[in-house]
Amino acid sequence: MFKNTPTILLIAIIGATPLLAATEPAEDGRYAAIFPPGWQVRDVVLAAADAGHSTLTIGRTANIGVFDLPHRDDRNAMRDAGAWLVLPASVFRGCLIDQTPITPSPRFTRESPAT
Repeated sequence: MFKNTPTILLIAIIGATPLLAATEPAEDGRYAAIFPPGWQVRDVVLAAADAGHSTLTIGRTANIGVFDLPHRDDRNAMRDAGAWLVLPASVFRGCLIDQTPITPSPRFTRESPAT
């Protein structure tokens, strides 16, 4: 049993590290709310409206929404509306939050040579 203890501890530490970032409040007030699997964009938007908020953006999956929730009461209202988790959006950058570039890439703005 004690032979696997270091491996189990390593897995637990790696798994818990991203959750440590969730304990800090978001600097910009933006939070990602994760709703149950199977929820569609319409469900997320309606739940946010029930909580008195509007959706800033939708995540890579339809059941994740990003909202401006500066106060703890706002986050609690989102949980009451059906969100499983409400975590700072910066925790999910690159993983679950879709990021669109602000300016087009130079590669796509140049015209291709005529052939």
